[in-house]
Amino acid sequence: MDVKSNLEATMVLDLDILNQYTQAIGGKVLLGSVDIFSQQYPQYLAELVAFQEAGDLISVAAQGHKMKGAAGAIGLARLGEWAQYIQHSEAADWHEHFPKFIEKIAQCYQQDIDTLRNYLESV
Repeated sequence: MDVKSNLEATMVLDLDILNQYTQAIGGKVLLGSVDIFSQQYPQYLAELVAFQEAGDLISVAAQGHKMKGAAGAIGLARLGEWAQYIQHSEAADWHEHFPKFIEKIAQCYQQDIDTLRNYLESV
């Protein structure tokens, strides 16, 4: 992994958990979970956007929780952090800021999945 991809990986991935996973089960096995995640995450995002558009803020927060767990389970730290923010509807500035985090997830989730794949294929 070159310096640029290594820096990108540290910003996007939870390298501590990924190191534990790859030592325990291997990167190739974890790639199967990444495949499932990459198939499901667009639907999670579509549901999140639909809840936002419908003004169903309770479901927005619940979907954020679901997305946080899914991303965190495979070591996608940045997506997990953004989804965690969406989950916390009790935050004082949540109504103002959660749409920005939805946009960030929409813009970056495929890139983050690709970064994870590249990382796992290199270990």
